[in-house]
Amino acid sequence: MLFMIKYGKEDHLKQIVNGLIRFAPSQIYIQMEEVLNIKGQGDRLNGKMKVKVLNAKLYNTETSERKKIPNCTLTMAFQNVGDIPIFCISHYGSEDTKKFLNIKSYTILLSPIKLETIKKDFTEATHALIILEPEKFIAGVQNIKGHQIISDEVNYFNYDVNLLQMYMFLSSSSTEIMDTKTLSLNYNDRHRLLLCKDLAFAYQQEYRFIILEELIEEPVFYNFNFASDYILLPVDELRREIEVFI
Repeated sequence: MLFMIKYGKEDHLKQIVNGLIRFAPSQIYIQMEEVLNIKGQGDRLNGKMKVKVLNAKLYNTETSERKKIPNCTLTMAFQNVGDIPIFCISHYGSEDTKKFLNIKSYTILLSPIKLETIKKDFTEATHALIILEPEKFIAGVQNIKGHQIISDEVNYFNYDVNLLQMYMFLSSSSTEIMDTKTLSLNYNDRHRLLLCKDLAFAYQQEYRFIILEELIEEPVFYNFNFASDYILLPVDELRREIEVFI
């Protein structure tokens, strides 16, 4: 990871630089698509998973009755996942740079297709905050006083099929095949659903911060130490090459 970009309105991005970061309940992104019809930044499957059910039966634990159900696709989620606070940002690496010019600089150059898709999804974003020292930024957010915060890159899966790799990640935080016939996801690990998204969103290259011990219903601002070098510019300026000195 060479750099991160947060897309948004200029005044909101300046708040981050000034050490004020906004976490939102994950259900906000569901509402963006379901209520506001904003798909891209909005995602009706945020914090949820789809399971294709074929030749299945429901088991009644009280009567031991097994009842066949029609083939279908189930949308599943854990209780309270929608109230978990998250902060989202995009991360970029060598594939999003033109080349290293010398040992002290490199050039940021997002592909036109990627940039246009970002602008389409983040319709209200006028500016881009380029964070040039991701490690310092991540450490600053994770060290917000009084909170347990984890962060990681989002994993992208094809939600139209039942992928064992996704189930493995949800049950064990790994996509490596284990020698077991039983996979389980418990309530304490439900936040892993927020690190999975449909493959259709892969171009966003999302990185998420998740607060584990708190549930919220409205966005909350937290003070943190913003220590990274950065560039704040209008989104359209990402069309040109941006040289970064290191």
